[in-house]
Amino acid sequence: MRTILLIQLFCFIGTIGWSQSINLKVVGNTEAGFYVDIYNGDQLVIHNTEEFKLKVANLDLSETTEINDWKGSEWTGDETLVKLSKETYLSDFDLNLSMTVTYEVINAQVVKKSIDLFQSGMPSLYYTIEENFKPAEIPIKYVTFEHDNFPGGFVHEMFPSAGFITPNNQLIGVLMDAGYKNHYTRTTRRRFNGHGGGFVGMRQLPDPELVSVASLEERAKGQQYIQQKFGEMYNLDTGKELALKISDDFQKVGAVDIKKQSGLISLNCKPSSRAGFEIIAPFKDQKTYTISFLSKGNSPIALKLFRIKNGKKTIELEDGIKYIDQFPIKENEWTLFKGSILVPYIENDSVSMFLGTQSGKEANIQIKDLKIVENQPLKQPYNRMDMGKKDTKTSYIFVEPWTNHHDFVVSSQSRLAEGKGFKGALIEKMLYANFNMLTWITSINDFTPLNVPNMNYAPDMYNRDSFFSIVSSYNEALNLKIWEQWAKTQNANGAVATIITPYMGTIECKDNEATIQFLIWAMMNKRRYGVTLPKDKIDKAVNYVLNEFDDDRDAICKSHFTLSQVDINKYEPKTDKLAVNQGMFAIALKTIKELGYEISDAYIEKAEAAYLDFYDAQRKHVLFDRDFPNVITMTDLEPEFFSLWLFNKPMLTDDMVINHLEQMPILNKVPNSPHPEYGTTAPVCVRLDKSEKGYAYLTSDYQPFREFGEANYKDGARDGFYYNGGSWMRPEYCGYVVGLRHGWKKAKALMENRAWAEINLNPKWPYSKEFIPTKWTTTDTWWESTRGLCWNVFILMANEVAGLRKPDMDPDFKK
Repeated sequence: MRTILLIQLFCFIGTIGWSQSINLKVVGNTEAGFYVDIYNGDQLVIHNTEEFKLKVANLDLSETTEINDWKGSEWTGDETLVKLSKETYLSDFDLNLSMTVTYEVINAQVVKKSIDLFQSGMPSLYYTIEENFKPAEIPIKYVTFEHDNFPGGFVHEMFPSAGFITPNNQLIGVLMDAGYKNHYTRTTRRRFNGHGGGFVGMRQLPDPELVSVASLEERAKGQQYIQQKFGEMYNLDTGKELALKISDDFQKVGAVDIKKQSGLISLNCKPSSRAGFEIIAPFKDQKTYTISFLSKGNSPIALKLFRIKNGKKTIELEDGIKYIDQFPIKENEWTLFKGSILVPYIENDSVSMFLGTQSGKEANIQIKDLKIVENQPLKQPYNRMDMGKKDTKTSYIFVEPWTNHHDFVVSSQSRLAEGKGFKGALIEKMLYANFNMLTWITSINDFTPLNVPNMNYAPDMYNRDSFFSIVSSYNEALNLKIWEQWAKTQNANGAVATIITPYMGTIECKDNEATIQFLIWAMMNKRRYGVTLPKDKIDKAVNYVLNEFDDDRDAICKSHFTLSQVDINKYEPKTDKLAVNQGMFAIALKTIKELGYEISDAYIEKAEAAYLDFYDAQRKHVLFDRDFPNVITMTDLEPEFFSLWLFNKPMLTDDMVINHLEQMPILNKVPNSPHPEYGTTAPVCVRLDKSEKGYAYLTSDYQPFREFGEANYKDGARDGFYYNGGSWMRPEYCGYVVGLRHGWKKAKALMENRAWAEINLNPKWPYSKEFIPTKWTTTDTWWESTRGLCWNVFILMANEVAGLRKPDMDPDFKK
């Protein structure tokens, strides 16, 4: 069993599961047109009646036309590669469209389908394209990434995949290429205006029906399909609205007196953690709504929406209004709140809506004209087909025996990677697929690539997260495009911003590691692609790094923030007591020198020596913070990883690295893990002590995070979670690779265990996560918001450093 697990995790396999070979057959004739059937061996599994449907409009939307059943007029190929083509004259536009559909068998289980569109007679036009994948036989059921038996309608989930089960128990799955290539975005919201925080739904909502499944009513009428639709948006401001009745059954929350009269709600709130009222909102699955009201008072307003299942409050709704905790209002002037929300399939749960305050203080709030409307939006095209430029939409179909939903989730990820030509271990394929599904376009008017950490953070691109994600790919265009987006955020001092927020602005630009990463990325782009990058941008970044972190040139790094992911604290004045900062500054100096700037070897050696000086010989670990010498973290080995990765040269000694790793507690032991004698996860940050266990979680009176730690780490409330013992795969795995390079005998076993944990420790969530708790009794306590973190794909680089992977296993690698 252990051997099988290791093969699955670390041998470079091409497929998982076995079935007959998938093959293609062209159907039709010259008069009716040609299309393709897909077979699994001799079993017909997908039998379409057309290849796609196309809606076209000019840019002012005054003219539209449709092609409802495109088929090829001619074809070439065989059972593994078929190309259908046709040129169509659109009389409404006096325009010729050249269209080609190509099917390619990638391996025994995966087919790639590409649609190419081209026109050379019109500056630009809008279009929406719809593909249906129709079962040859009535399926037993349909499945999606998050649901084992999906009843139909649009599918808005963390990973866009759907499938159906044939009567002889074969799974047919349908996937798609990344959004930056297929020109879609999966976000449903934007940051709210002002300084109240939170999100609201967009009024022009792109791609809500990106994936759909035949409804129960359609199936009853003989319609069976999985649909992908690219380039359609809902315009909530142009469509119709249906006013809904709001429940008058107000449930008091906290210490509050409520008065209602003639559309006016008055809240007299006494000090409590939450004071206001809750009602059941008139929401139903797979619809869009807008909530609006006027308010004034002496406290910010919180608006919260939660699902209710069997009378129990569960998770917050994701797709629109969220994190509205402090909507700012004025005491003597009415302020309008208006926010939309997309309700996906939520298993017909009820939805509770809270309005009130979470300030914990006495407050008086008035709310009037509270309205909830159901939007019946106008559907409009937004994808553009520019003159002389080919547009391509790519989908993937895979076939394998049906086992269970868990395995479908795993296969959705691994098969997508295979379809894209990626080679690697199972965990590598899954992380690569997740990275692709979290890289889409910036907005309906900006097709520049955007990479988000996970769906919980959408639509924002946190630059430091995107660095680890994008540099893990050898895709030249993607690396250069997003590096250029970073460069555009550079301020007058030369610092690169922390975040890019579509549809809203941001002023967050600070002395964290983003600008150092910007320079590292510039160096890598020059190495990999031989490109010339804008010297003025790099000059400013170099000057910023040198002057901001070491203005007196003593080689000691000083900053207001940690130069790592542990970004929950600000240091006033600047600190020089963090090991990771000193190590990353040494890496920055090496990078700046390679970029062609005059940096002396003595300066670099002094910075490196200062990093080594954070090693405490008595405690036998690198000190995270000299003021808290008993705290140990995995992030303090990150500079050493960067040194090995970027320069193939260590900074720390073998003893320093091995002793540090030996001090890290390895938790979550599991009998069926590859190495059950070890744990499967290590805390990214924990306190070492003299207890029998040898460690303790942080407490409010011993923790390096100041106000954050005081508020969150008391009474054991977050033991094992977030930065109090949470296990982040990327720094942990990279730390083990550092250990491997320094001769630590446990390293490879712990790498294997950690990869296993990401897939298997929570069997309900077989995909990447922001962190895994190290103390928990049931996986139901794991944070929903952590699902699907993108930057874990960086283990591709870690495996290159470990000698377990080669660059040419990436389909975009060019020698």
